[in-house]
Amino acid sequence: MIRIVIPKKAVWATAFSPNGEYLATASADKTARLWKANGWQKVACMRHEHQVKSLAFSPDSHYLATASFDKTALWEVPSGREVSRISHNCDVRAVAFSPDGKYLVTASGDGTAQVWLWRPEDLIDAACNRLTRNLTPEEWQQYLSDEPYRKTCPNLL
Repeated sequence: MIRIVIPKKAVWATAFSPNGEYLATASADKTARLWKANGWQKVACMRHEHQVKSLAFSPDSHYLATASFDKTALWEVPSGREVSRISHNCDVRAVAFSPDGKYLVTASGDGTAQVWLWRPEDLIDAACNRLTRNLTPEEWQQYLSDEPYRKTCPNLL
């Protein structure tokens, strides 16, 4: 038996990555930790403002989703770099990926489960499928002043 100890704080959840390379722990000390399964070395510590209640690896093992009272965050594995964030009005108690990794499901204390697109490319595609035109140069300047102008959605005029 191997014991991984988070001093003086409860560990609420654990998960192995699908590829078996990593173990993740969710803790009452407002962190999720990523451990190398071969040797049990800590490789990343991801911080929240509140206790981390749940976590899940993406099917390809490249991302870790963490759920807390303040947010749901998606982290790059193994760097621990935050790549996406979903804000909530209520505490998030559980999180899971769809089998294809395209969707993230969150379960909240308000009695709801919500299904989210989380990858930037999927969010852009969803937005472009609902739009009828690209941003004008004036709108682009107003919202994205530091970026050079380009078509918002390649499929639109």
